[in-house]
Order: sequence, then structure tokens, then C-alpha cells
Amino acid sequence: MFQEQIAGRSDNPFLMLRAKLHDRLGPQGRETVRAKATQAMFDAEPRAKADPWVEFAHEGYKFRVRNAGDDLEVELIGGPTLNEALAARRLSHKRDALTSADGRHTIQDASGAIIGRYTATEAWAEVINDTKRPLPDFDPTKVRIERHRMSVTQGEASVFYDERLLNRYGDQIILLEKDATAPAGAQVIGGYHGYGDQEWIDAARRVITRGSW
Repeated sequence: MFQEQIAGRSDNPFLMLRAKLHDRLGPQGRETVRAKATQAMFDAEPRAKADPWVEFAHEGYKFRVRNAGDDLEVELIGGPTLNEALAARRLSHKRDALTSADGRHTIQDASGAIIGRYTATEAWAEVINDTKRPLPDFDPTKVRIERHRMSVTQGEASVFYDERLLNRYGDQIILLEKDATAPAGAQVIGGYHGYGDQEWIDAARRVITRGSW
């Protein structure tokens, strides 16, 4: 249970990111790296003070992690940040009101001309690596939801994809209106219900198919 809590709860501050990771990882990316880093530490042999780092990999990138007081410190091994990779090509990016809603950033060349709007995943594939790698397919049948109700008006949900924990989210518990029907899959206790299955399926879709900065 302790391991699941550490690796899964979004409100657990059990992670410090070194500077080169902040440009590459959005909130969901940080959660994934934290879970991977935590698992690596659980799996590793005890480390000596002279060699505290444990290495792990995720989606083709290499990281290392070490204990830092009550937290974990994680850094990227070898490889530039997305900002550095764009700058090497005389490109820059910015996030504005037009693009923030869908997680995309505007990438411009040195003259200020817009060359496209991309998520981080798309930018690495199509701008930096020029591989035109498609974003991952999403299969809603692979989503599994575990609901946790601490009380009638408090709840959380663990969302899994292909049996991998994506995150443990806070649920929004509201009173079911008179003669109304709760969303499909929602748990109703004492007249109060949380999100239905579709809300959590949509959350899983965003994690699986979108890069974020």
C-alpha cells in the first residue's frame, strides 16, 4: 500500500526535478517520471553515499535518481532540453492563450514566422527528430477505474491503462439532483456521486495521446 501511495498520488511531493527536466515535462509527465523513479529506487539495492544514483529509462530517455532528504531528486542523463534543441535550430516556442487549451505551443523561426503548433511529443518527433512519429493509439477498453470513497462527500479514483497506473485523481463529488440520473459508472452513496466512467476515460486519453510542456 505504501508503495502504491508513493508511486500513484498526484498530491505527493516526493520528487525534485533538475532544471533540464522542467522544459520537457508537464504535470502528467512529471507524475510518470516520479512513479518510474520511485519504482527504480524500490527495486534497487541499497546505495552507498559515494554512489547514490540509480539509473532508469522511460520512452527512450535515460534518467538517474537519488534520495534527497525526504524527497527524490531526478535528472536527465545526456541529451538537451527541448528549448536547447530548438535553439540549436534557430527556433523558439511560446505558449499563449490560443494554444494553451489543447497543450500546444507555437514554434517560430528566427524571423518570427510560425512553422507550426505542436505538443511536446509532436515537437520532438516532427521538428527535432523529423521522424513524423505518430502519437500513440488509444484504446478505451484498456482503461480500468478504481474508485475510492473516504466518505459520502469525498472520493478519489485510480486510473489504469493496460494495467499501468496513470494517476490517482481527486473525484468531484456532488449531490444528485432530484429525478436526475448519475453518469454511467458513477458511484452513488447517500445521494452523492462522482465522475462517471467517461470522465476518467477522457483523462486517460489525454495522458496517453498528448505530450505536454
